[in-house]
Amino acid sequence: MATAGYVGKILYVDLTTQTYEEIPTEQYEQWGGGHGMGDALFWDKVKDKTIDGFHPHNLISFMTSPLSGTGAPSASGRTEVTGISVQQYPVGWFSRSNFGGRWSAMIKYAGYDGVAVQGKSEKPVWLNIVNGKVTFEDATDLWGLDTHETQEEIWKSVTGNVD
Repeated sequence: MATAGYVGKILYVDLTTQTYEEIPTEQYEQWGGGHGMGDALFWDKVKDKTIDGFHPHNLISFMTSPLSGTGAPSASGRTEVTGISVQQYPVGWFSRSNFGGRWSAMIKYAGYDGVAVQGKSEKPVWLNIVNGKVTFEDATDLWGLDTHETQEEIWKSVTGNVD
C-alpha cells in the first residue's frame, strides 16, 4: 500500500538465481528514506556482516526517498546506495553513497521505492523493468563498452531503433 510519498514496494533481485520479488515498503518506512531503508534491508538480508564487498551475499541497495520524482528542489533526484563497499579494498566495510540524476524518479515511476541486489550472475546481465515486469537481459555484448556506448546499445535493444 502506498503512503506518504512511497509507491509501496521495493524490488529485491537475486542475480544468482535470476529471480526477483517485491518487498512491501511499509516494512521499512520506519527507517525514514533511502539511507535508512537501505541500511535496514542490508541488516535483514546479509547474515554475515564481515563478508567482503565482492561476496555474492553482499546486498547493494539503490533507494529513493519520499520526495523522489516530485518537484521538490534538491531532494527529488537523489538515490542512496548502501552495502559493503569495495573502495576500501582489501578491507571492505559497510558504507553509503548517493548520486543524482533521473534514476530515482524513473524507478519510482516504474513502481518501486528502490532496488536491492544480491548474488552473482554467471554472465553479465542488465535488468529491464517495464510495467511491473522484470527481465534479466544478456549483457555479454556490452562488456568493455563505456557508459555512453552501453546506454546507446540498451536504448537500441529496448526501442528497436538502430539509428
